[in-house]
Amino acid sequence: MDPFEASTQFSQILRSLTPSIQNLTRAAHFALKNYQAEDYLSHSILEVVQDPKIDLNTKSTIFQFIEVLVHESRVISEQPKSPYNYPYVTVLKESLPKVLLQTLPGSNCSSLYNVYCSLKNISRTLSFSYDELDVQFNSIPETFTVDDVQNIAANIAFPEVTEDEEPETQDRLVTCWKLLIKKKKQSQYERLRQLEHKPMVTEKAVDEEEMFNLRMSRQDQALVDGQPSPQPNLLSKRQILARMEDDRETHKRSKETLWVVNRPREANAITEDEFLTSYWNKQTVLSPEEDQVFLNELEELNSLVALSYKDSQV
Repeated sequence: MDPFEASTQFSQILRSLTPSIQNLTRAAHFALKNYQAEDYLSHSILEVVQDPKIDLNTKSTIFQFIEVLVHESRVISEQPKSPYNYPYVTVLKESLPKVLLQTLPGSNCSSLYNVYCSLKNISRTLSFSYDELDVQFNSIPETFTVDDVQNIAANIAFPEVTEDEEPETQDRLVTCWKLLIKKKKQSQYERLRQLEHKPMVTEKAVDEEEMFNLRMSRQDQALVDGQPSPQPNLLSKRQILARMEDDRETHKRSKETLWVVNRPREANAITEDEFLTSYWNKQTVLSPEEDQVFLNELEELNSLVALSYKDSQV
């Protein structure tokens, strides 16, 4: 396929991408099939996420797509006699901070958890040690300084998070993690500022349409030529419901590896070693009292099953 044609088709795929693993994998395989046009297709990813008309849900899905593409690229490149040489990995790693900031624009961090999960998976795929950075991400409240507390009390907005603050010689994954940590801190900072300075409306019941309407009230909007300015980073009701479904899919994918075991390719049944390692040795030895409780519950269960049959069971 001609590189320009592949780029055009790839852009259309990205703009209509959904977070289902089947669609993400299909899009990744399209990119790998046209790996000779890597420069064109990589540019298409940046072009789409930087398009102001693309909503945040789609940008979040594209970040998940990058995770899948990096993983598929490594898997296919490590196969015996593979003609691939880790396509897209280097260029995507280089542009990942830009994609992250486009997915988490301004103070809108609605995609924070999705980006966090995807960045962890990308780090694992690229054999990048992120344990210390992960601890920092999960201990944000402890990093608030005295100045931060004073700024919240003074109703001062959190400084804009940019890539310029990070050194250019730094590993791009380290840059991504540090930007993500700052975005989470910004999210919690702005939440505390909002709770302190914007009173809650409790004097009237709020219907569903009003609850989902996240547009700012007229008096809070900035005026441009006498008209309220649009709020491009706020989600509509439809986008919120779509995000709930996307998060459900992401949460399901994050647990897929919990049931994975290392089973020999030639084995078609569970082996003794697998049973001992993956099941038996994970459980502690029951005390006589616990063992008796277990047997009693098992006997009760057997009695209930026996009663469910039409014919009496011996």
